[in-house]
Amino acid sequence: MICLMRLILALSALLIIYIDPSEPDRFVAVTYGALVVYSLYSAALYYLSVRRSRLLPNRIAHWVDVGCFLVIIALSSGTNSVFFFFFFFAILVASFRRGFTAGLRVTLCSALLFTVVGLAASLGGPDFELNRFLLRPIYLLVLGYMMAYWGGREIRLKRRLSLLKEITTLSNPRFGVSQTVGSMLGQLQAFYDADDCSLVLTDRPHNEPSLFRLSRGQPPESVHAERIPPGLAQLLLSLPDDIAIVHQGRPRFRSFRDSGDYAFDLAGKEGRSARWRKAGASLAAKLGMESFVSAPLHYRGKAVGRLYLAARRGVFDDSDIDLLMQVVEQIMPVIHNIRLLARLASNAAEQERQRLARDIHDSVIQPYIGLQYKLAAIRNKVAAGGDVADEIERLFQMTVNEVTGLRGFVRGLKSDDGREVNFLAAVRRFAAQFADNYDLDVRVESEGEINVNARLAAELIQIVHEGLSNVMRHTEAASIKITFERAGPSLRLRIENDDARAEGGAARAPFTPGSITERAEELGGHVRVERSCHGHTTVHVEIPFSPE
Repeated sequence: MICLMRLILALSALLIIYIDPSEPDRFVAVTYGALVVYSLYSAALYYLSVRRSRLLPNRIAHWVDVGCFLVIIALSSGTNSVFFFFFFFAILVASFRRGFTAGLRVTLCSALLFTVVGLAASLGGPDFELNRFLLRPIYLLVLGYMMAYWGGREIRLKRRLSLLKEITTLSNPRFGVSQTVGSMLGQLQAFYDADDCSLVLTDRPHNEPSLFRLSRGQPPESVHAERIPPGLAQLLLSLPDDIAIVHQGRPRFRSFRDSGDYAFDLAGKEGRSARWRKAGASLAAKLGMESFVSAPLHYRGKAVGRLYLAARRGVFDDSDIDLLMQVVEQIMPVIHNIRLLARLASNAAEQERQRLARDIHDSVIQPYIGLQYKLAAIRNKVAAGGDVADEIERLFQMTVNEVTGLRGFVRGLKSDDGREVNFLAAVRRFAAQFADNYDLDVRVESEGEINVNARLAAELIQIVHEGLSNVMRHTEAASIKITFERAGPSLRLRIENDDARAEGGAARAPFTPGSITERAEELGGHVRVERSCHGHTTVHVEIPFSPE
């Protein structure tokens, strides 16, 4: 798009001097030649952009534009040239492509070079106008600064949206909490160029605070939970649970009316008194931070820790509070889900170990104990001089039978995917664990027995997990009811909750649970959401089903 705009601008310059014979008023042939060259250059860049070529000089293209405009102004009417307005194109390109600093740099250089070149080209001429000569650089500086600021804000907004998108795709439950938190801290550190990023969690087992810390130059993969001394934990958690702090330190540029410190009451959505701003400065001095931003961590209405970002200079402002709170809102459910899955996996592994221990005891050890007794009896009979041929034959046959049984046991371990499992019992165990972790009333009901293989059971349990997680994250429901029923060639699953906030209040916007829908569609089914006037929300999942 930028290359096309540049080409249109170049062609419009040719059209201007064709329509207005007074422009240019000197070096007409040379000016035409310069404009033709610039038009060809613009056409070449447009061609490369259409071909998506890597040869596009995006880093220096706006500087080339500034140089071309200076040449055209010098050849035409100097400070009175109509091509003066073309500088704003270069400023816009630099601002929206490279940010505020690049746009301001192009603005300052354009104003300075225009003044020098225009003065040299038109000073002493009959059409030289001092007022226009003085006003045009001022126009460049004022409007250029506004464009640079606008472009910088747009780029910053895009970077923030990109950060939020990346953070939501960082986690993988198989990698655990430490790598998820480390990836998030790494993204925040790169975004702010921060020196230190720390996350304090207080909802660990036994309510012991833990610290995840990432310093400059440290790889995110090395982040892990650390136990912190009580004194440091008390200091890091000394701010109230509803207060977010921005401490700027002593940045190089600041208004004399701006203290550089902000304190926000997240519950009341308003600024706080100087008390908490002073508390932020005191905390920075105790922790040895020049500037920092800190936001509390909340999950399901409970304070669970605090996030800190520290830098050597004041790079934070009040808008960073909103960004960090959105990051927290995205990452905390992920962390809790990973913890829940880790606990469930640990419990499942423990149950599997117990099952294997029982199976090995019954299928492996007991037969060998019997063989031991048989061999002892044969040894005693041999010592007494008796005939043991029949006993040895029976012992051999017993050994063959036990080896066959062991082989069947091993085959069962290897090919577990196609076996039927006690599906409803597994769902009830999962629901009980979920209810215990989050103080919810979760009931599982079934209209008849449901027999499925292990693979389908895993998919259905994941759908149940997603449904419970959605209720936990997005509602204030106190009870959840899960129902399975056979309906002809289909299996129906209902997940119903009694969201208290929906009853008697404003209607919630329609929604479709994306993850559940994707899983159901992969199984050939569909999902619909139903709401009642009493605040109940029900997710209906229906998939094709044929009993194994």
